[in-house]
Amino acid sequence: MGVHKRQASARSALSVVAAAGLVTGLVTLSGGSASADPVKLTQKYTCKFPIISNDPIEVEITADMPATMNVGETVPEYDIKAVTKVSARAAQGLGVMGAVTLEGKATADVNVTLPGGTGNLPIKVVNNVAKGDIPNPAAGFTLTATGKSPGSLLTWEKEGTAKFDVTGLKLHNMIARDADGNPVQLPPNGDEFPADCTLDAGQPTALHTMTIGGGSTDPTDPTDPPTDPPTDPPTDPPTDPPTDPPTDPPTDPPGDEPVKLDFDIKGNSVIKAANGSAPLSGGIDTRYDLNKGTFDADLRLDPTKGKFTIMGFLPTTADIAFEQTGKTTGTLDTAGALKSKSEMFVKLSSVNAFGLPIGGGADCKTSSAAKVDLASEGRFQPYKGGKLKGTYTLPGLKGCGALNDIISTFMAGPGNTIDMDLTYKN
Repeated sequence: MGVHKRQASARSALSVVAAAGLVTGLVTLSGGSASADPVKLTQKYTCKFPIISNDPIEVEITADMPATMNVGETVPEYDIKAVTKVSARAAQGLGVMGAVTLEGKATADVNVTLPGGTGNLPIKVVNNVAKGDIPNPAAGFTLTATGKSPGSLLTWEKEGTAKFDVTGLKLHNMIARDADGNPVQLPPNGDEFPADCTLDAGQPTALHTMTIGGGSTDPTDPTDPPTDPPTDPPTDPPTDPPTDPPTDPPTDPPGDEPVKLDFDIKGNSVIKAANGSAPLSGGIDTRYDLNKGTFDADLRLDPTKGKFTIMGFLPTTADIAFEQTGKTTGTLDTAGALKSKSEMFVKLSSVNAFGLPIGGGADCKTSSAAKVDLASEGRFQPYKGGKLKGTYTLPGLKGCGALNDIISTFMAGPGNTIDMDLTYKN
């Protein structure tokens, strides 16, 4: 006897995450010389994956199982096939991590109701998830699993009706690989990741019902097969295992929640007109929408001090602060290309030449917000970080005192650059 189920799903893991729907296979039963009929069960699960968190999958299990068997017949192993639909969100989450294929294993929980009121037999069936391609650009995709039931697991002892229910699923040893075939690191798990799945409320569990008839085997006869279930799976199944699917939904709704990714910032900005630069530090907290490949973020740049040489010979320093006008927005695609847009006022609390104050103050700032567009250099890794670069124009200054126009002339203008390293915060 045996029912086998298997599944694989992407995940991802925005914190990457990565992130995620996968395939599960279920192995079914065949018996004796009885003829077999095709059976099919379709179920929807919500699985918790790295990067993408909760995400839906749909599994269709097909196999051939006999409608009838006889007392005394032993159920041999049997072939099955399972196809799982994986979401575009999972493909996006895995893709931004550099994953191009997905594979692994799945364990299905199967409950067999034995005929004649003799109890229940729970089975945990492990199957391999065949390697499947992750589409790029991201799109929904399917993964296929094949497997066999554990043969000679059960010999029918009584007449009646046997029922086979698929009641649960867990994915494990899942591996996402890059274009070179190397495992993609999906925090916090590393090379391999697990995913607990919850059967959605109201989903069917019945895979097959079989009639056991004929025979006159006396269970008390020492020549008969043992009445105790085998030691693997467990010998003490619960008397009344649940026949209905779990009704408690996951804590978070699937498919919509953004992936939170936070980074530390270190960098430098060169002010072309002032012939100098200022170091940059701070952080950025992002919320990445896997469905769209977009993000919004809270950018924080620490106050800094710039060192410049104006007019080619005059050493000048300026205390600089940044005032964000709104969220930083951008995109991160499956090629690892990140683009961001920010707007901010640049404020100069003091400007000194030869150590003497020449302007600045609480009201000294750019006349309009500077627009800063950045793009990644090389692949940006959500759970590692990367380098961003860009150019921007510094608008003219106002409120900087009696020498405002002179200060503005030697500070404002186009051609300014930013080089910035983002490092993921664990």
